[in-house]
Amino acid sequence: MELRNDFTDDQNKVIDEVTAELEELILDQVRTAHAAAREKLAAAGVHVDPEGRYCHNCLNSGHPCDSYVPGFMGQCKRYSCHHSEAVHNHPR
Repeated sequence: MELRNDFTDDQNKVIDEVTAELEELILDQVRTAHAAAREKLAAAGVHVDPEGRYCHNCLNSGHPCDSYVPGFMGQCKRYSCHHSEAVHNHPR
């Protein structure tokens, strides 16, 4: 397939809209899955972040990634965390 860059302004607008819609749809599904995971973890007595800002693995691991700072405001810095993106929350 040959790459194209000769789209009209209207075509580029539709491409951008579709891309944004797909990204939001995917993030909505991920957010729903993370909300369910937080409920399940909380029901089992596991510490959860109700705001959904932190990596589940770092928050509950005896061996968190180097970027996790434990404590009340502990935080996993996503750009340097080695855990899968799937275990990170995606708050609105």
